[in-house]
Amino acid sequence: MKSIFKASTTTILWFCCLVAVGCKMTAPIHTWKAAKVDHAPAMRIAVGPIGVASRATNTQVSSVPELQAAATSLQEAMQSTNPSTNPNLLAIHPQDLERASPIQLVSYDQQPNDSAMLGAARNSNAQLILQGNVVNAYLEPPDPIERPTIRSMIFGKKKPPQFITTHWTIIDVSTGQRIAEETRTMDSARADKYFKQNGFQGGKSDGSLMAAAAKDAWGIVASTTQKSDAQLDLPWFWAGSSRVRKGNGFARQGRWDLAEQEWQDAAENHPWNKAAWKNLSISAVAREDFELARSRLKHADTFWPGDSTFKTQLWLEKQQRQYHKAMGVPPPEGGWTFPDATIAVIESNDQ
Repeated sequence: MKSIFKASTTTILWFCCLVAVGCKMTAPIHTWKAAKVDHAPAMRIAVGPIGVASRATNTQVSSVPELQAAATSLQEAMQSTNPSTNPNLLAIHPQDLERASPIQLVSYDQQPNDSAMLGAARNSNAQLILQGNVVNAYLEPPDPIERPTIRSMIFGKKKPPQFITTHWTIIDVSTGQRIAEETRTMDSARADKYFKQNGFQGGKSDGSLMAAAAKDAWGIVASTTQKSDAQLDLPWFWAGSSRVRKGNGFARQGRWDLAEQEWQDAAENHPWNKAAWKNLSISAVAREDFELARSRLKHADTFWPGDSTFKTQLWLEKQQRQYHKAMGVPPPEGGWTFPDATIAVIESNDQ
């Protein structure tokens, strides 16, 4: 008897939690990711010849000629992946910089000439220099013709993952001073994940690896859009829940306009439906109307610190801060809701 009572009590508690909190689902959303380096929205960036870092000569993974080949591939990828989301950013590549410099940009040992690069950047009216040096890399060589063994036919041939590690330096052309440095690694697994998230077809070849490494490098100096998953409320027992769930289905397909219509109808007819208001705030973020998003979220009262509405407030402010930084927009008149340190922790955890 006691076990039946205990089971019934547990079921009732779970039911109450489901009514109060509801379920969750995700929908794809495109938001802004601000550049790592602060600069004016309109900017001319000189992309220097990519070399091989001096410390790379000690690597045990690839020889210097292989690293130079990786540097050449990355240079080509940098040119083919120019950031298109920022029309005010102009990239000047080595072949154009060569015409503005009386001195060769690459010295006899195939390493970039820093003084020549700085002069060419100034002659081209660039404000920043993006200079890269390959530290380490492994690119899968063409498969040699090998006679298969019994072991390889049973277990397959295990190949090491492809990767490239590059040290990037940002130089202020007016002063000639380094203002930022970052070392970034891109491997084949991260490259595949990046292309799948952004709707492109990835691959095992070094082409997709280099394209992902180049796009990752552009994120240092150029604000870009990124595809991520937004957390939507999925209610079941509140009035208007069916309309909210229907809207969620549209959002899942990327039709935020149709989703917004469903959630708006649910919120107008059932204003106490917290899920409708919370999802409406996310739809406002999808069309970059952050003030409307804040206004809508006020209807979804926070029951306790850390509940879904509170988490959505944090997520909303993070997206708004990234947008303001990317567009060069000052903070809202009323200021930010959360301290800078809180948002910084969230962003570091997302990386």
